[in-house]
Amino acid sequence: MLFPLGTDRPLRRPPLVTPVLIALNIAAFLAQMAMLRADPNRYRELLADLWVFGHDFHWWSLFTSAFLHSTNAIWHILGNMLFLWVFGPNIEDRFGRIGFLIFYLLGAAASGGVHAFFSDNPAIGASGAIAACTGAYLVMFPRTTVRCFALLVVVGVVRVPAWWFIGFAIAWDLMLQGSGATTRIAHAAHLGGYAFGIAVSLALLGFKVMPREPFDLFTLGRQAYRRRQLRAASALAAEQNARRFRATNQNDDGRVEALAAARADLTRLIAAADTASAAAAYRTLADEFGDRPGATTLPRRHQYDLANLLFAARQFELAAYAYERFLETYPADGESPQIRLLLGIICARQLNDPVRAKSLISEAVPDLEGENLARAREELANLG
Repeated sequence: MLFPLGTDRPLRRPPLVTPVLIALNIAAFLAQMAMLRADPNRYRELLADLWVFGHDFHWWSLFTSAFLHSTNAIWHILGNMLFLWVFGPNIEDRFGRIGFLIFYLLGAAASGGVHAFFSDNPAIGASGAIAACTGAYLVMFPRTTVRCFALLVVVGVVRVPAWWFIGFAIAWDLMLQGSGATTRIAHAAHLGGYAFGIAVSLALLGFKVMPREPFDLFTLGRQAYRRRQLRAASALAAEQNARRFRATNQNDDGRVEALAAARADLTRLIAAADTASAAAAYRTLADEFGDRPGATTLPRRHQYDLANLLFAARQFELAAYAYERFLETYPADGESPQIRLLLGIICARQLNDPVRAKSLISEAVPDLEGENLARAREELANLG
């Protein structure tokens, strides 16, 4: 068993909504205890109006049930408040205080609605709303480390990735809900909360309502997709180059050997970062073999490094030629938008070709973000 104690995600500002929600839950619990002692029958009547129950449904119970907890087991409220204290502040920090409050309440309503639909029993507790928070946490901060107190094989403080900790909790609820086991825990409400938190967070990131971060789940998924595209495009380009070489050079073994030697020498110079020699070798390669399809395009990594070396050495004309060959062979590469932007800037500022520059930058704009997008728009404005 793992009890979360904290995370390594820093906060930009202290939480406000999270401690208020915790205080409201504790106040409601104390009020429950006092009413139960004073008038048990009246307490049960009131509880029946406030819990979420599919066979006697009241719309307000979607919210009120999330602030009530079982008076028979103190662990119910303590466990929920612990999870809210650990995971709530980072979500509040990311969503903003008003946004987090709205998200929390809607998460409570969504989880309560799922429970009312799937379960024949009434339910109370904040766990559905907190599940929405942890679902959002899985999307926003999957690589964050959660510090936990372990009571299993190891007894003591351990650190586990957030994606593992939350993913295990989701899998556990799925298994128990699917098995139909009687646990007195609203697993359907948990699953509804997880689904709500994950879906809302992915939508906010996908539609750019919320700024993306390098390690949120949306960006990681997009990077993985781009890597798959890159591998597919590289494999296709390599096969096409091989076919062109075989078709063009099948009766010209001497020149094939010379070309292979020239490309091998150029690759060695790139790896050694010998910019001057690499530039000279590439110019020779272009002069002698530029008429052969694919002859002046190296494997993806080497072509990219070569173009960058030439650009850094201010050999702009040759760098532009290398970037053009890269785009011809690897049009779907993840770096292509940035390369089109850079090539457009070279055309505009060094090669005096504003028409080509405008075309390249305009083509890159839909796939650019952040500073690159701002720079592209500035260049287009300068080009007129």
